[in-house]
Amino acid sequence: MMRDLYNALPLPDDRPITSVCVVEELSGCPPNYTAVSKTHDQDIDADLYKDGFFRRVTRYLCHSKTEGYMGYVVEHLAIVNDRDSRPAGYTIVEQTFDTSQKAFKKKQLCYKQVPRNMATQTITDIIILSRSKVAPEGFSLVGEMNGLCICIKPGPAPTPQYNKPVAQTSSPLPYGVDPSSRGSIGGGGGGGGGLYPGLGPARPAPAPPGVGSGRPQGPAPPLPPRNPSSCASPTHASQNINTLYGPGHSAIFGVPFILNNKYVKDSDNGALTLPAVNKKSRQQIEDEYYYSFTLEQDIVQRPTTT
Repeated sequence: MMRDLYNALPLPDDRPITSVCVVEELSGCPPNYTAVSKTHDQDIDADLYKDGFFRRVTRYLCHSKTEGYMGYVVEHLAIVNDRDSRPAGYTIVEQTFDTSQKAFKKKQLCYKQVPRNMATQTITDIIILSRSKVAPEGFSLVGEMNGLCICIKPGPAPTPQYNKPVAQTSSPLPYGVDPSSRGSIGGGGGGGGGLYPGLGPARPAPAPPGVGSGRPQGPAPPLPPRNPSSCASPTHASQNINTLYGPGHSAIFGVPFILNNKYVKDSDNGALTLPAVNKKSRQQIEDEYYYSFTLEQDIVQRPTTT
């Protein structure tokens, strides 16, 4: 009886959360997301928004363990005041996913999303408390919104996933399939002892490509160094980067900022020559580009015929 009850209980999902969002209605929760609709301690509505005077406005927190940017996990959550700047590396949940309305007022929910191999911790669960102000065992308190406390369950940092070598198993065939073995199918030479002796290949198999064969050897070369003077400062970039490519990455991430070769002085091209710029006065510019708009004014002043 107890075994059947235990088997019926859902196993804890310790996978890291990869994306979070806010919805206005529970019916607007995106696919593969889980809405935190009830509080953990009192099982009441987990609405994170303070109601308006004329109508009820609701906000629900949703999270997913399969959606989001590939290779990224949510490392932490934070709650800041509306007028405070967000922490470095965090992204503000500004709008609801289903109705594109302002997510919160007076306070903002932020999350930090980092590559899986750079995360120092993960989040495996998010709960909301309505009565207690202390996080349960195994959870950490993030902050309070609309009188409700948001808590997260920290998890360990993801372990690197390496390709494990495939164990060589014995062939179920009554003969060997190794081309290098003597007497196997396609084996070398006409020696006996195999299932089909004397049926060797006409020529040996070509050797694997080596150095100089056209096949890339080793890792790809690194990108050219970026020019610090042409890039924005890290502080400025962290405050204006959208979440399309994750926090800390912009749409031009990885693009080398280098000067065109025709503007670079080297030993082959000699001295750098720039085109001469003729400075013009204001009167010269007006004389050269003046236009009286006489035709247009004449057309406007013509009487309209009915």
